[in-house]
Amino acid sequence: MVIAGFGKAGRQHAEAIRQVPGVAVHSVLESDRDVGVEPFTRAPGWPAVLADPEVDAIALCLPPGGRAELAAAAAEAGKAVLLEKPPCMSVAELDRLPGSMGVMLQHRFRLPRELLDRPFKDATGTLLVSRPRDAATHYTGWRADSGRALGGITAHLGVHYLDLACQLLGEVESVDLRDHRECAPGIDVRVSGLIRFTAGSTLAFTIAADVPARAEHLVIAGDGRSVTIADGAVQLRDEDGTRTLPAEPTGAMRAKVYEEFAHGPDLCSLERARPVTVVLDEIRKAGAR
Repeated sequence: MVIAGFGKAGRQHAEAIRQVPGVAVHSVLESDRDVGVEPFTRAPGWPAVLADPEVDAIALCLPPGGRAELAAAAAEAGKAVLLEKPPCMSVAELDRLPGSMGVMLQHRFRLPRELLDRPFKDATGTLLVSRPRDAATHYTGWRADSGRALGGITAHLGVHYLDLACQLLGEVESVDLRDHRECAPGIDVRVSGLIRFTAGSTLAFTIAADVPARAEHLVIAGDGRSVTIADGAVQLRDEDGTRTLPAEPTGAMRAKVYEEFAHGPDLCSLERARPVTVVLDEIRKAGAR
């Protein structure tokens, strides 16, 4: 496995790989020579990575802008690809890539299999994600460039819980945005709206970086059952009673992605990211107006 990009995300990938038997970091591709890659070997360059028969997979931990082209080239070279989130800059970009690629939306692995096997229909839900960020210090460099970052708080943090909602509610029919605040062109710090799903469900959501309090809370009710996911813990209520699954560390969830990716993406597949990409695409378009 080659890790392309060794910022915060790349180091998180390295730590996840360390926990998975049979998966190892071959080298790290990092163009910034001021960024150390220790204890790993620095890859000589992208063409060399693609040509190396010892490299069977690549984790693309680079900013979203331009990442799809690299993913397509890696797939053409016969490499398995794991994309950091958000996986693509647009739905059109996602549709050009093989759905069998993996994506690091690790919170999916918090969901009980029974929920994944029986998605909600005609359900209603609410989602609040508040992750405070100082816009002046956090949204700098590539994070302040919508052409590279795709967006702000929604694309890079809210995406996890939006994706959980999509795993439970299915394909997106429409996205109606009611509030869209930015700290720079295309870089959102608060987004609110209503998502309608083709199965008849609705989700009211707010994702914020400009509120000085942290919260992660998703509630979905329908089909005689409800699920609440708060700060990673899952509570399921149905005719059998109430069950609670405590939150596992996020690093353990990333390791689960790699455990599955090593045998072929299923729950971590890019194909499952289409609904949340539809939502992010609508937010991107709102920022471009």
